[in-house]
Amino acid sequence: MDEKHLYLAPAEETEGSLQPHRLSQMPCTVGRAGDCTLQLDFDRISRHHARFEIADQGLIVRDLDSTNGTFVNHQRINDPTPVQAGDSVHFADHGFVLQQRESGGSTMLPHRPSGKERATDTIIGFTALPTGFPVQAPEFFELLNDELVTGISEPIQTASGALFGHALRARSTHPKLAAESGTLFRLASDLGEEARLAQLIRETCLKQAASVGMQSLLFLEVHPAECEDLEFLVDELLGLAARYRHLALVCELPITALTDPSQLGQVRSKLAKRDIEICATQMPADKPDMLADCASQVDYLRCSSALGDSSISAFAGALQGQARVLVDGISQAELVEDLAAAGASLFQGPALGMPQPIEG
Repeated sequence: MDEKHLYLAPAEETEGSLQPHRLSQMPCTVGRAGDCTLQLDFDRISRHHARFEIADQGLIVRDLDSTNGTFVNHQRINDPTPVQAGDSVHFADHGFVLQQRESGGSTMLPHRPSGKERATDTIIGFTALPTGFPVQAPEFFELLNDELVTGISEPIQTASGALFGHALRARSTHPKLAAESGTLFRLASDLGEEARLAQLIRETCLKQAASVGMQSLLFLEVHPAECEDLEFLVDELLGLAARYRHLALVCELPITALTDPSQLGQVRSKLAKRDIEICATQMPADKPDMLADCASQVDYLRCSSALGDSSISAFAGALQGQARVLVDGISQAELVEDLAAAGASLFQGPALGMPQPIEG
């Protein structure tokens, strides 16, 4: 068998100042401490961060109770985890890709070592990932695991200024991750955790809304990624409605994320069993005909004031009175009159009411 070696190549921004590291022994401890087999003196990496070992199933990586976590393919690990060529491994937010190399330097195809191979024959190498992993990924996973969010609500009003409902969102309570829903969902998208975050926000918001006795309609956000498993999404929403039966719920559904238009009718039929209404979101401004096809299956349409009067008028016309137009992003109260004339009937934005903690 040809001799194989372990390497760690530096990230692109440090390529000129650091040489690749050859890893010549297993187990291999990674961390900042001087006694580590592979010493990485980087921010957010613990003194003894992780360890690579050869086990019966091949190569594994083990987190050593690091502060900021070890991640395999963007998933934080708590137990020894098998890895192979092509897998990404992050120590905190410092990312690498496992590669197989022979002594001649060529990269081989993905391969998981068999039990007959010696540790010195293990075919692993590292190439630093130049991009792709959020700096605050460790804090984000802690937020999910420890449910470190709190609900916030933004009022939805009629044209006359009467309170109609509340849009429920969330902000982080993690001491090292100050962010609201928009930023949190961007992090979640980078890490493939959109559905998990959306579920946490809905559960947290409704629990708090029930505790303070909110009586208006509550608009709950659904992320497009959740539409990939509509059955699971619907079951979750029905479960929430059953637990919080005294709350009036509206599901904000990105209907353009549905793969089949007939799915909307099926979702509506199921949600109607718990009196959950549907608010369509993310409708393209240039496709009012698409909206006309599903107007009878929704109760509201959410759109941005940035679209302007003409687009909102086109949406209202496509709905033909079967659903109400909700316009958000109202930065000036004077806009309400013009938008109402264009066909909108519900309004939300900083000029009408700022987001407030649900506990308040």
